Amino acid sequence: MGLKKIIRFCLNLWKSLWTALRRFWFLFGADIISVTGSCGKTSTTFFLSKILCDQAPCYVGIRENSAKTIKNKLRKIRTPYRFYLQESGIAYPGDMKKIVSNLRPNVGVVTTIGRDHHTSFRTLEGTAAEKGILIESLPRSGVAVLNADDAYVMGMSGNTRAKVLTYGLSDGADVQGSEIHSAWPNRLSLSVRYKGEIVRIETGLFGDLLVISLLAAIAGGLALGVSLEQCAISLQGVETFPARLSIHRSMQGGWIIKDTVKAPFWSVEQVLLLFKDAVAPRKTIFLGSFSDTPGSDSNKYRRMARVALDVADRVVFVGGKAGYVKKMQDPSLDGRLFVFESHREACWFLASDMIENELVLLKSNVNSHLERLVCGQYSGFNCWKDSCEKQIDCEECSESGLTHG
Repeated sequence: MGLKKIIRFCLNLWKSLWTALRRFWFLFGADIISVTGSCGKTSTTFFLSKILCDQAPCYVGIRENSAKTIKNKLRKIRTPYRFYLQESGIAYPGDMKKIVSNLRPNVGVVTTIGRDHHTSFRTLEGTAAEKGILIESLPRSGVAVLNADDAYVMGMSGNTRAKVLTYGLSDGADVQGSEIHSAWPNRLSLSVRYKGEIVRIETGLFGDLLVISLLAAIAGGLALGVSLEQCAISLQGVETFPARLSIHRSMQGGWIIKDTVKAPFWSVEQVLLLFKDAVAPRKTIFLGSFSDTPGSDSNKYRRMARVALDVADRVVFVGGKAGYVKKMQDPSLDGRLFVFESHREACWFLASDMIENELVLLKSNVNSHLERLVCGQYSGFNCWKDSCEKQIDCEECSESGLTHG
């Protein structure tokens, strides 16, 4: 073994020992919760943080959720916590094993299994196997919080020593949601039952797509000893994490629904269908780029154009992929289907032609940064890149030209 390899080995060993030491010192006796899933894990972590932060000091790790980032955060911990809540994401085989070896959670929450990771895992079974390592790793004294409505998630229940607590809309779920109402302009409300007790929760959320994340968070709270009543109190009026179906009032008097972080093709239609029962003077959908799915791009974008046209008055495609729907434009769709390869042009289209209380959806993956259609209207904004790898909102970015306090 060469000198460089010896030095690298010693350095990595020291980092691992330092991480373990700080974890023991500051998190001794703490409940450590890991939340994973193909979609909904950020929202679940955010909602669960509302519950736990009302109980005791709670560290909340959202967005920066890779194995490397989680390890670095543990190494830098400086404060003792009662709860350590961490969203856990995977990109490649072996990632979850790295996460659980450092985090060592006693509560694991799994939301859904989808096709977000097609490039790395190819099949739903492969994705479930990787995420299922979290549940396999839980101690006998721990709790596995699983989505009763997802067969791949429920398949993990037989591979754990921990107690299993299920949630969902299914009759057999331990934590069951029902009586869901969400048609815009109303916000999401639902009833939640657990062991014969029922509570009603009135949220500030758009649509019903986040119901599963809410139920997952409540089940997580129950697993940690929080009462159902207290979970409901913590979630009354709750709003969503930024850019996950977040609701914004535009300067023109319309309503903007911003969902501009993730857009795997398999999940896009679910978001579009939220507009079906919405009531508004006019409904407009802006679509950017989708991500990480097999098959023909042209077929995918045209299919989503047809779905969007069924539920909205106007559909606007923006960016480099917009050209796939140009052939669909014909006289029958005049004033309904628009194509802008330039984000700047799409921004001014939105700014110049919005009516009072119009409902607008911005849906794209993070590289499209479709939020520019809104923040691009602010004075000083000057970033119109076709694509950007930064994982932050343009309003938070120093390159946007916006004033930062």
